[in-house]
Amino acid sequence: MSTSTSRSHTSTWVGIAVGVVLLGLVAAFAIGLPKAAKDEASAAEADVELSLPDTLPGGYLAADDPASFADGELAQQAETIAKQQAASTEYGNEVLPDVLGTPAVTRSYVVNGTSAVFVQVFQSDGGAFSPDSLTDPATTNGAGGTTMAAVGDGACILEYGQGTDGSTGDPTSSRCQVSQDGLTVQIVSSGVAAEDLVGVADGIIEDLAQDQ
Repeated sequence: MSTSTSRSHTSTWVGIAVGVVLLGLVAAFAIGLPKAAKDEASAAEADVELSLPDTLPGGYLAADDPASFADGELAQQAETIAKQQAASTEYGNEVLPDVLGTPAVTRSYVVNGTSAVFVQVFQSDGGAFSPDSLTDPATTNGAGGTTMAAVGDGACILEYGQGTDGSTGDPTSSRCQVSQDGLTVQIVSSGVAAEDLVGVADGIIEDLAQDQ
């Protein structure tokens, strides 16, 4: 692995680690309305115990474990990345439930060796979920934009980057929300397709619902 490639992947993880804090801020807005509705409609509803496992179906490995990077091209940065992600997870797990007033957890994962995936789970019915602004990528002459789409059981925010031939191409980032059984999962990645993210979110909710 070249030094430039190593630095590129490490920089990606550092940048997304900062983004997980911003994602927490987004969650505060996204969960605000469902939280208020819950408080008014069922103040006595019992809180559920939430946790995220070390692995998710499909080869998603916890990014706070150095072993998750041991066999990939980020092996040399495994300890640094895992330490950073562990700190972000610990911080998020303190801030989210405190600010939102409802059980909430977060954790980061890696798949295919380098693709970062960030997960948040809330005790909430979801619903309040959208980007700051919407721009139809098809009208920007390849300059990209942000839109939303229904994907499987979820709603996804799709960000498109600048195309090389005037076309929109594939999304550069996907952020999806899936809500079932009084639980909401928000999951984001710049390296995994929205369809796959929704599938992971479905699995997380199914497993958590069985544990309650």
